[in-house]
Amino acid sequence: MNEIITLKAIVVDDEPGAVNNLCKLISTYCSSIKVSGTCNSADSAADMINNTKPDVVFLDVSMPGKNGFELLGMLTFHPLIVFVTAYEQYAIKAIKASAVDFLLKPVDVNDLKQVEQKLLHVQQFKTSTGMAGYSTALTNLATIVANPGAVRTITIPTADGYTIADIKDILYMEGVNNYTAFHFSNSTRVLVSRTLREYEELLSDAGFIRIHKSSIINLMHLKKLLTEDGMNALMADGKTLAVSRRRASELMERTKQYRL
Repeated sequence: MNEIITLKAIVVDDEPGAVNNLCKLISTYCSSIKVSGTCNSADSAADMINNTKPDVVFLDVSMPGKNGFELLGMLTFHPLIVFVTAYEQYAIKAIKASAVDFLLKPVDVNDLKQVEQKLLHVQQFKTSTGMAGYSTALTNLATIVANPGAVRTITIPTADGYTIADIKDILYMEGVNNYTAFHFSNSTRVLVSRTLREYEELLSDAGFIRIHKSSIINLMHLKKLLTEDGMNALMADGKTLAVSRRRASELMERTKQYRL
């Protein structure tokens, strides 16, 4: 018989209506999550989290005074974090880069159920090593937010935890069904259970370009464009990747811009 897991949760939001709505949705649709407390500020939340050590915190990004990101630096205990935000495109990009879950306001029930399943999976298989990696992922998030601009590092969720990777070390990514295979300059390969499209959106302004339905390359590591028998991209590790016809002109233009 599978062990029944119940996650103790705290909801943090300065808007009482938002707190009540999320608590009601969790109570109605997420049988494995029990809300044990709510807070309306980063200061009160830090005290409650550090003292009661919940499994997960549903955390509003925008709050008066200290925001949700600043709260991370106040924690001595790091639970799983689900950010809840109404807008802030840059905030969403930073959150994605750190492999932390998030929900958009107004919260969609199906999205909430998906987050519940992810949380249960992490809770079931988490290890002390993995959670140490998660704490590093949260620190990475705080660093990204404190230094606005293009994402320079990303957190990659792996089978045994989280890997913080500098994007300059990524040669290219290949889509494998609903997974993404990262290929690094040190010849390592990491398979991640996220789609190639997610990383295309995340890294589009950081020197990466999709050249085929199944591959994205880092222009920094593109060595040559081969035009015999169609177009192919020769990468720094010697691998050649096919360039689709509809992506060829965009790649040529981006290559010219990138080399200037």
